[in-house]
Amino acid sequence: MATSTIIICSLCQEDNETSTAVTWCAECEVFLCSECQKHHGRSKMSKHHQVMGIHDYQNLPESMLNIKNNCEDHDLKYELFCGFHDCACCMKCIKDKHDNCKGLVSLDEVVGNIKSSAFVSEVQTDLINLHENLKTIKLFFSENLSALEKQKLEATSRVHTMRQSINNHLDKLEEILLDDIRSEFTNLQETIGNIKSEIESKTDQVEEKQKDFSKMVEFSTDLQTYFVLHEVEKVIKQEEQFINKLKSADKLREKRMKVDCFDLESTVRCTKEFGKLSIYLSPNNLQLKTKVESQLQSYFKNPVLSIVKPVLKQRFKMPKNPVHISGCQILPNSDIVFVDQEHNSLLLFNNAGVFVKEIMTFINTPSDICYVRQREIAVTLLDKRRVFIIDVDRNKVVRRTDVDGRCCGICTYEQMMYVICDANSVLVLDFDLNVENSIQIVTNSLSRIAVFGDRLYCTHSIDNSVVCYSKEGEKFWFFNDEIRFPFGIDIDKNGFVYVACKGSNNIIILSQDGTKKEVIMSEDSGVEKPLALNIDRELSIFVFSNENGESFYLST
Repeated sequence: MATSTIIICSLCQEDNETSTAVTWCAECEVFLCSECQKHHGRSKMSKHHQVMGIHDYQNLPESMLNIKNNCEDHDLKYELFCGFHDCACCMKCIKDKHDNCKGLVSLDEVVGNIKSSAFVSEVQTDLINLHENLKTIKLFFSENLSALEKQKLEATSRVHTMRQSINNHLDKLEEILLDDIRSEFTNLQETIGNIKSEIESKTDQVEEKQKDFSKMVEFSTDLQTYFVLHEVEKVIKQEEQFINKLKSADKLREKRMKVDCFDLESTVRCTKEFGKLSIYLSPNNLQLKTKVESQLQSYFKNPVLSIVKPVLKQRFKMPKNPVHISGCQILPNSDIVFVDQEHNSLLLFNNAGVFVKEIMTFINTPSDICYVRQREIAVTLLDKRRVFIIDVDRNKVVRRTDVDGRCCGICTYEQMMYVICDANSVLVLDFDLNVENSIQIVTNSLSRIAVFGDRLYCTHSIDNSVVCYSKEGEKFWFFNDEIRFPFGIDIDKNGFVYVACKGSNNIIILSQDGTKKEVIMSEDSGVEKPLALNIDRELSIFVFSNENGESFYLST
């Protein structure tokens, strides 16, 4: 709001007067002039109301000014709070909109002493951390861009260096070949020149004999002719022998020179890439300050477990029986995947309860399942000591890894997977199945796991208990009151812990600190040896399945 705006006293304005307001009462939601402020401060009904100066009021954020103490629909003061709809209500709102809502509590119980509660300091801390995180991320991207610029120059230089190295090597090979050509030509030139000189000498001798032969025929006696002919015949035989030696030595075959170059041109043309550019991620995420996990409902004075009233939306019928359902997972589009140990398979249903397909069958026994990203899920194999990442749409294993121990429960939280191994340790894997951490737990009976904030929530089926641990393996609290063989476990958006208790034939919820318990479904609701349980925190829905495959899709 503009600080120069003149505001009129609300009470004076009702009497058609225009006194300038000097204060604002947040509880009465009226502006007061100096005179009305005196009366307001003396009245028993309002003397303890908190007021502020107009200047302070004008500097309040608009989001605060939009929050009223009175119901806009009925112009009555808010008196109650509906935990299910997360809103304040006046008495008329209850009849109009919240007649069927459970767990309505006094607004004073929700907001009373809120300013002195830990929630204020936690939100303030979260706000500071958020600001620091954003600055850290901004700096991270700036430094990342600078590093990428440097890497680009290094990569470009490396390409140029490699190209120059190739050029230099080819130049060297070219020079060697040219030297061979020049050297061989020189040798041939010398050899052929020597033979040619010898031939020229013999040619001169034969020409001389031809001249003598003409004179002999014309002027010599018969005796002279006889002996000269024999002498010429000897010369002819000698030179014919010389010629025959040249033939037998392949000296009379033409010498030809040819270079057979290796087909580097085809090799180069077949080479589709000079190199391969890859963009890869660093092994670890940027370290940021973590948010304090807290909900406003944590500050209710009365336990609010009672506000959780599951409403059945759908039942599922397995395509073949018998089955043994040990795990389930709600996908982002509300499809549900079940783990059937009887047939070692994964079964896909839509949220209308219709069976879609069998995603995959394993040779070994699958144990548990969790969502990864897009249409990928992770599955643990109990005895194979292996974790698979499976594409639900393609029915295909896309990644896998072996681990040191029998794999049991698995869950996802903040881009990480938590896997129970050998019932006494928890492996932390990223979505590429790289091991980021190993958390040792002092026990030998871990069954299933859920993660929320900085805590691990585990069922110990053999010990009939639910235990909360830190991410370093330190025990925070322990619950074992009237529960038998707890198995499936998950956390809702309020931090309430849902547990499927096979031995007790019920579904229970525990408070964040493990001090309170509420049974939300039992045998009367169709619960019979429940094992698998999963929650969609955003949609406030959850699925659980009895061991025999009878499964339920509910809203909370």
